[in-house]
Amino acid sequence: MKLNIFSIPIYIGNIETDKIQISNKGFEKTWLSKTESSHNYVNEIEESSWAYLQKIIVDLLKEDFNYTYELTLKSIWENEYKKNDFQENHIHTGSHFSFIIYREVDQSNTVFFRPDKNLFASFYGDNFSPFFNTFSPECRSNQIIIFPSCLEHMVLSNTISKTIAGNLIIKRV
Repeated sequence: MKLNIFSIPIYIGNIETDKIQISNKGFEKTWLSKTESSHNYVNEIEESSWAYLQKIIVDLLKEDFNYTYELTLKSIWENEYKKNDFQENHIHTGSHFSFIIYREVDQSNTVFFRPDKNLFASFYGDNFSPFFNTFSPECRSNQIIIFPSCLEHMVLSNTISKTIAGNLIIKRV
């Protein structure tokens, strides 16, 4: 499924999360939110898992990327949200696309922000509602969402859940 929000495409699809095997050295409380994550460790995805994940990603992107390209996994990590954990607003620098795999969630708590919200705020102030919309995808366990890495997003306060996140580079060949 493809949705266009703020004239920016995002891609949502189904994924068998048990086919994604990642080895890491551990979890620690990270970022301002203190969410437990393997982000600051070396994370390695098994070759068969990467092949499966790559197939899912290519199938979702094929409508817009109908030319030959090389897909590189720049980074991958796991997040374990405890009750009331969240993730502050952020982007993923140094990559083209990012993804979230919802391994175990009651509901997605991801929120995307309109990219030009700060530009409009500088002209109209913070309370001019037509220009301050957000998008909250209705993803569930065993789904993946792929989005441009520059798209600001956050995770609202959670119930107990587990996600896998990662960054991708696309190079036309």
